[in-house]
Amino acid sequence: MRRKTIFFYTLIFSFFMMFFFAHSAFAIEQRIYDDAGILSDAEKEELESYALSVSEKWDTDVLIVTVDDPTIDVKEYAEDFYDKKIEELGLDKWNVAILTLDMSHREVYLAGFYKGELYLNDSRLDNVREKITPNLSAGAYALAFNQFIDQVDHYLDSEPANIFLQWWFQLIISGILGGLVVGGLFYRSGGRSTVHSGTYMDPKTSRVLARKDEYLRTTVTKVRKPKNNQSNGGGGVTRGGHSHSGSRGGF
Repeated sequence: MRRKTIFFYTLIFSFFMMFFFAHSAFAIEQRIYDDAGILSDAEKEELESYALSVSEKWDTDVLIVTVDDPTIDVKEYAEDFYDKKIEELGLDKWNVAILTLDMSHREVYLAGFYKGELYLNDSRLDNVREKITPNLSAGAYALAFNQFIDQVDHYLDSEPANIFLQWWFQLIISGILGGLVVGGLFYRSGGRSTVHSGTYMDPKTSRVLARKDEYLRTTVTKVRKPKNNQSNGGGGVTRGGHSHSGSRGGF
């Protein structure tokens, strides 16, 4: 009984890990897409080399995309860019941390997909965006992009942002499951009680004597309808069905 239970939870956890830690396979050769033309050739070469080293280190591609088009929305552009690339690569899942810079509207959007989402949730991406925004505002784009890659490297080297994959949380869950299994075995070993509510009641002499309904009062409580405060600054799901974390802001 106990061995079957442990095997069951181990199997579920294995599938869970396989889902999040999808392999990128490093099929992509380019990681810096400067369509807005804000980087020099030397800066692009340096950033490409740095992004490649971090990508290979953590099996998560680090991408930087710049665009200068007044007709686009930066978040939608980042999502569509991911969908297009993953289709070109022929992958079902692709670990990515991506920075998309919209020069026309002066907005930046950071996103994490699969393993990138696991380690870089909305909150962590907010922290990264706050760190790089001063350099973006000052026009030091290469420096801001270097900071972004630094922060991705830092968070991928830390505990997952998802509490379910934190080692201490797994330890607690393991302890609880173990206790439930042992407790269940102990309970079954003690036999079952055959006494219930009808054991000492004679249905022939037991009956309802009277019923009485008494109206007291009606109470009406008014609750203010909440306003729709949802923002498109966080993560979401692409048109291709890929979930991601996100952080959006101006510079």
